[in-house]
Amino acid sequence: MRREVEFTTEDGTILRGLLHTNEQDVPAPTIVMAHGFSGVKEQIGHYAAHFAHAGFTVLAYDHRGFGASEGKLRLEVDPYRQMADWLDALTYVESLAEVDAERIGVWGSSFAGGLAMAIAAGDSRVKCVVAQIPFVSGHRNARELFSVAQRGELRSRLAADRATRAVGGLPAMIPVFSADPREPSALPVDVDQAFIDSGADTAPRWQNQVTLRSVEHMMTFEPAGWIPHVAPKPLLMIVAAADVCTFPEIQLDAYATAREPKKLVVHPGGHFETYTKHFAETSQPALDWFSTHLGK
Repeated sequence: MRREVEFTTEDGTILRGLLHTNEQDVPAPTIVMAHGFSGVKEQIGHYAAHFAHAGFTVLAYDHRGFGASEGKLRLEVDPYRQMADWLDALTYVESLAEVDAERIGVWGSSFAGGLAMAIAAGDSRVKCVVAQIPFVSGHRNARELFSVAQRGELRSRLAADRATRAVGGLPAMIPVFSADPREPSALPVDVDQAFIDSGADTAPRWQNQVTLRSVEHMMTFEPAGWIPHVAPKPLLMIVAAADVCTFPEIQLDAYATAREPKKLVVHPGGHFETYTKHFAETSQPALDWFSTHLGK
């Protein structure tokens, strides 16, 4: 069964998600899931359904400011706010009759893959983690994702944005993707307009923009520092060999710092193909990992 739910964070923001439960509504091992950088929960719904079909209780929710969740500032990716909210999501699921509070795991993809590892490293309630195509190093990622000229342009725009916001002005926005390589974007990867349009078609609440400050957060956030501290909680990292967003070489370096128990799965596709073409290759290992370490 699946139902819409909402919960309130420590600062009073209401976050909304979808809760998948078994038909008996009895306590079950539980997975709390979060979407990537600019995403919404519908874009990871097929993973949630896959885990739920196997008997897990699953919560997939929208980060504050995205999708159905509230948030005074819309479309701003703030990793520290998102981490605090994820802790509140754990508190929420602990209160549910359908949840076995002693068997909770977290699953995050892309930017949320880094968040998931940070959460697992710091919160004793988390017993298992899956980090899919995870963002692990803002500084290293920025040097691969943006050219020197692009980084210079971003720094200039960010300085102007800070000055505007300091006097109460509206935050500057930037497209997530652009089919025009001359237009600055948060993720300057080679995409066509059909790819951008398909995002809105499959998830109508998704918007192809974020605040400019989201890019600053992305460029400076360093989840890699938490990775050695995930153990002894089991860590599965899923990497895309042709990833030009979160970059396999950076992920593999971070994985090497993790302590046992850990497992690495690599598929041959790109970042966004993970969710589509390589869904079976990524969803089943994650399910097996949760089944092994949380039980069913």
